[in-house]
Amino acid sequence: MSELNFLSDKFAPNILPEVYAPRLNLRSAFHHAAEKSVVYVSAPAGSGKTVSTLLWLGESKRKPVWIGLDSYDNAPSVFYKQMATGIFSIQPENQAMKQVLTDPAFSASPVEHMVQLLAEMVPEEGFYALVLDDMHMITSGEIRKSLPSVIRRLPRSFAVLILSRHELPEELEPLIHDRGVQIITPDHLRFSEDEIREYFGSLGRFLTPEESRFAYQATEGWAMGVNAMAKSGEISPKSGYIFDQYFKAQVWDKWEEPLQEFCLTTSIADEFDIELASILSGRSDADYIMEQLSRTNSFLSRLHGDTYRYHHLFLDFLREQLSKSGRKTSSLYKKAAEYYRDKKDYSRALRFWLDSGDYNGIDTYLYLFLFENNKGIIADYADFLRTFFVKDFPQAAFKQVPALHILSAWYYYLTSHHREFEEHMDAVYKALPRIALGDSKFVEYAILAYSVDHRTGMLTKIRQFKRFGRYVKKFTEGGLATNIASFSHNMPYMHRSNLDYSDLALDPDSMEKLDKTFAVLLGAEWNYIKYGITACFTFEKGRLKEALTENEQALTAFGEENKDEGLICMLILQHSILWRQRRYIQARRVLDRLTEITRTSAQFFIPNLEAYRTRLKLYEGNKSAASAWLENYYVIETDHIELFRSFQHFTTARAYVVLEDTENALHYLSLLKDFGKNVRRPLDLAEACVLLASLFWAVGKKREAEEELEEALLVLQPFGFILTAADEGASILPVLKRLWTKINRNDYNGELRRTYVHEILLAAHEMSKQQKGITFHLAINSKPIKLSAQQQRMIELLAEGHRNSEICQLTGLKLPTVKTHISAAYKKLGVNNAMDAILKARELGLL
Repeated sequence: MSELNFLSDKFAPNILPEVYAPRLNLRSAFHHAAEKSVVYVSAPAGSGKTVSTLLWLGESKRKPVWIGLDSYDNAPSVFYKQMATGIFSIQPENQAMKQVLTDPAFSASPVEHMVQLLAEMVPEEGFYALVLDDMHMITSGEIRKSLPSVIRRLPRSFAVLILSRHELPEELEPLIHDRGVQIITPDHLRFSEDEIREYFGSLGRFLTPEESRFAYQATEGWAMGVNAMAKSGEISPKSGYIFDQYFKAQVWDKWEEPLQEFCLTTSIADEFDIELASILSGRSDADYIMEQLSRTNSFLSRLHGDTYRYHHLFLDFLREQLSKSGRKTSSLYKKAAEYYRDKKDYSRALRFWLDSGDYNGIDTYLYLFLFENNKGIIADYADFLRTFFVKDFPQAAFKQVPALHILSAWYYYLTSHHREFEEHMDAVYKALPRIALGDSKFVEYAILAYSVDHRTGMLTKIRQFKRFGRYVKKFTEGGLATNIASFSHNMPYMHRSNLDYSDLALDPDSMEKLDKTFAVLLGAEWNYIKYGITACFTFEKGRLKEALTENEQALTAFGEENKDEGLICMLILQHSILWRQRRYIQARRVLDRLTEITRTSAQFFIPNLEAYRTRLKLYEGNKSAASAWLENYYVIETDHIELFRSFQHFTTARAYVVLEDTENALHYLSLLKDFGKNVRRPLDLAEACVLLASLFWAVGKKREAEEELEEALLVLQPFGFILTAADEGASILPVLKRLWTKINRNDYNGELRRTYVHEILLAAHEMSKQQKGITFHLAINSKPIKLSAQQQRMIELLAEGHRNSEICQLTGLKLPTVKTHISAAYKKLGVNNAMDAILKARELGLL
C-alpha cells in the first residue's frame, strides 16, 4: 500500500458499534448545530461524546477527518501537523498540499503552513467533517488563539466538531454564534429512560418501565454506563453509578482470561498501534482483537489508521487492575521503549524506559533524546520538552543517572523557571565526575548548561572553564551548541540572546578569552559572533558609526556554512543602526532582505521580526500597530515570562502603553522586571525599569518614575550603555530632566555620574525629535484640562441647550467673541462639536 493510499483512510474515525439505538433528539441537536459549521460538544468522560458524534456522522454521510488528541499534541507544531495531515488525507493526490505538509520548515511556522495548505485545496463536491477529539488536552494559548482563524479558512463544505470535557474556552468563543444551538451539553448526551429501553431492545433485551428507571438511576444516563450495563445483561437498581465496580462485576469478570491479559498488557500505553500491541501482548492476532473490541463496544476507539486507545474510564480501570495484580511491568515498559526507539521517537522511548523503573541502560536513551532530536527552533523545542515533562522524573532516576539533571536544567532554563534550574545545576556540579564516566557529550552538554547559568558572570565562567573542559577528551566537531539547539535562542540581538553577555563589555580582551574556551561549543559560528557581539556593545553605547563598521566586519566573516539565525541577528543590528542614523532608504533595503530570509528559510523568526517591526511603529505611538500586534496568535496572555519570548513580551507591554491600557502594561512590565532580576539579565531589567518610568510619568506618578529610571541607569552605567534608556525619546525625556536636576543638586550623594546621565539626556532629546514616544496618548489624556471662566460659562450654557445667539443675549457678548471662547474650549477638550464638548466636560467633572 502506498503512503498516499494509506493517508486516504488514516484519519477515518472508529467504526460505530454494530448495535446502537437511534437517538433522534440527539441526532437532531447535532444536525442543527452543524448547520452553523462549528459544533462544540462539552461533557464529562463516559458521557458518549465520541459515539454520539459517530452516530451523527453516519447519518450525515459526511466524510470525516477524525483527530484524537493527547498531551503530546499540546504544541502548535505537533497539533497543526496532525490537522494538516488529516486534511491532506482528503486530497492525497494534491501535490501542492503535499509540498506544504512535507516542508522541513513546517514546525517553524505551523499556523502559517496550515493556512497555506488550506489555500492549496482544490474545490470538490461532497461534504466533510473535521473532528477534534479530546480538545481539553490542548491548553496551549497559541493553539487556542490561532484555531478560530484556521477553522474559518476551511471550505464551506466542512463542519467542525470539537469534543471536550471542559466548557468552551474563551479563545474559541469567536466560532460560536448561537450557544443554544452550537454547544452540545451533558443534558443533550444523557440517555433518557425511553432511550435506554430502546437501546436494550436493539440488543434483544426488553425492559419494563421500572427496569428502565433503575438503569437510568444506576448509570445517570451516561453512555459508558448504559453500554456496560447493556453488555452485562443485568439491571441493578443502585443509584450513583460507579464504573469500575459495576464494570468489573458485570463485564470484566465475565471476559475470558486471554482477552483480559491483552487489555492489561496494552494498557501501559496511552495509545498503541497493531505492531506495539503485538509486542506488548505477544499476540500475533492483535489486529483482530483490536478490531473486534472497537466494533462490539465503545471501550476501545480507533484514532486513525491502525492506532487505537482505550476510553479514559476503561484505561483507568485497566491500570488499577494491573496495579492490584502485583505483576512486574518493567519488561512491558522496556518493550515499548525499544519500539519507540526503533521508530526514532526518542522522547517517548526515554519516557517509557524511565517508567520501567530500571535505570540501567538509560544512558543510551538519554543520549538519543538529547543529541538526535536536533530541535534548533527554540519555541518548538520548548513545547517539545513540555510534552516530555508532563510527568515528574522519579528521584531514584536522578541518583542512578545524574546526567538527567542536565536535561532537567535545560528544560527549566528554556521555560525560565530559575529556582528549579538552579537546583538541577547545583546537582550537575556536584555529580560532574560521575557524569564524566558516561559519554563525554554529556559533559559538553553540562558545559553548555553552565554557560547560561545566570548566577555567574561570563567572565567568571571563562576563568572556570577548565573545571568542565578537563573531562572532555574531544569536543564535538562543528560545535555542540549549534548542533542541538539555537545558540541565539532565535532572539534578534546576539548580546541579549541565550544569555545577557553585557559583562563581557567590561573586559576589552573578553573575545580573545572566549576564543580559547567556550568558542569550541560554537564551531564555525564563532567566526562572526566574536565581531557581532562587540558591535552590539558599541551600539548600546550609542557609537553608531563605529558599531556599523564592526557589524559589517561580522557580516564579512559570515559564510555559507553558517546558520541563518546569525545572519538575522546581524541584519537586525544593521537596520537598528541605519534607522537611528535616519538613513531610511538603506534601512529599508536591509529590512526587505531580512524579511525575505525569514519568509524563505527562517520562518521561526516570524514572531520576533513582527515584534521588531511593531516596536518601531510604537515609538511613534501608533495605536493601529499596537492593536494589530495584540491580535497575533502568538501573542497570548501570560503570568510567566519565558526567555525565548521576552523580546515579544516587551513589544506587548509597549502596545498596551500605546493603547492606554495601563493595567495590562504594568502587569507585563512588572513580570519583565522580575524576570530580568531573577535570571540576571541587566538589559532586560533596565528596559523594564525605563518603560515603567515612562508609564509612571505619563500617569502623574513622578516620584515612582524617577525611582525606576534611577534604578535602570545604575544597572546600565557600569557598561556605558545609553540606548536602552535614550531610545524611549519623548516618553523618557521629562523623567531624565527631573533626574538630571536631582543629581546636580549639592546634596546628591548617589552613584550616578553627571556625564553619563547627560549623555543619555542628549541622545533621548535627539530621539524625541524623531518619534512621539509610546506614552504620547497617555501624556495628552493625563494632562488636567483647565478652562477659563468664560470658556467654562460657554460650556455650561451649551449644556443647558442654548444656541450661540442666545448665549450672546444672556452674556452680553458679541457673537465673534462667543465663538472664540467656544472654539478655545473645544480645542482644550479635544472635540469638534457642542454635543461632544458637553459629554467630555461631564466625563472630566467640569459640569
